[in-house]
Amino acid sequence: MTDNLLQKLEEKMMVLLTELESLRRETVCLRQENNHLKAEYNHHTKKLQDLLLLLDCVDTVPSPAMLHEETI
Repeated sequence: MTDNLLQKLEEKMMVLLTELESLRRETVCLRQENNHLKAEYNHHTKKLQDLLLLLDCVDTVPSPAMLHEETI
């Protein structure tokens, strides 16, 4: 009977080790994807900041029509 229990315990341990290895691989993949998404987020954030700076510049520069109206 003891041999049977040890065999069952060994089988369960093998199943758990297999599942653990699968979860480790999944964790590596998810970390890689997370890093990729962080880099993409940073890239888009930088582009948005650049666009906002451009819009601020456009908003602060008077148009030639506005300059003409001020002189009248």
